[in-house]
Amino acid sequence: MERNVHDPELDLGDLAPDLDLGRRYLESITLPGRVMVAAVTGAHLYGFPSPDSDLDLKGIYLAPLRSLLGLGRPAESFDRMVVFDDVEVDLTLTEARQALDLLLRGNGNMLERILSPWQLQPSDELEELRALARRTISKKYFRHYQGFFRGKCRDHERSEAPGAKSLLYIYRVALTGIHLLHSGELCADLRVTAPRYGYDDALDLIALKTMGSERGSIAAPVDAHHRGNWQRLATDLEEAHATSSLPEQAPNAGELSEWLIQRRLAELDAGAPAGS
Repeated sequence: MERNVHDPELDLGDLAPDLDLGRRYLESITLPGRVMVAAVTGAHLYGFPSPDSDLDLKGIYLAPLRSLLGLGRPAESFDRMVVFDDVEVDLTLTEARQALDLLLRGNGNMLERILSPWQLQPSDELEELRALARRTISKKYFRHYQGFFRGKCRDHERSEAPGAKSLLYIYRVALTGIHLLHSGELCADLRVTAPRYGYDDALDLIALKTMGSERGSIAAPVDAHHRGNWQRLATDLEEAHATSSLPEQAPNAGELSEWLIQRRLAELDAGAPAGS
């Protein structure tokens, strides 16, 4: 049976994300609408946070209905990066229409924030969306993870002081895509996917980062060793796509659209005067 991020063997103890801090931060700021999803992603989700890792908060919000009815259009994203209670918090929220459109297009960032186990605001509404998101899983996600993988490789090559963090992101992106295409399930935790697909040496990098600094550099021979895995990762990702039994595209676009319509209508009903 597949292990998940809550299994004791995978616990990071004190390195688990501080969900209460995330909730306090959201309560402290003016938000662009009603937040439907607020999740911790980043290194905490990927299984390799350092003691000094920031808190990556990614979510989805429903813009006020009034902002949709006039000539203007609501902003499609809301971004803030601040230090809150001595922790760097990186918040990104995406308006629901844009978020669900990206989900249908195979955007892994949206899938990961919806399916992250680290949710600040659990609700029945969130569970409905999580079920819908799982049904969007298709071969379309290949392009996201392939492009993300290539971009992370380029970023690492350009770095003047390559570190464990950027190498881990390369492994994480490729192996998340490989696992998704093989199994139809999202698992972004590198501690699970690396040994499953024959990249056990990534576990040494995880130990190096989780016991050290978020931005620590690595020795040139270590860097060269892990760069040597890039071509195999690229090939494994392409083969996972070629042999995947997933549908070519999400089969539930209409279902997602209707779900969003119902959420908008519920906002209208909630704002209607009594007796109207």
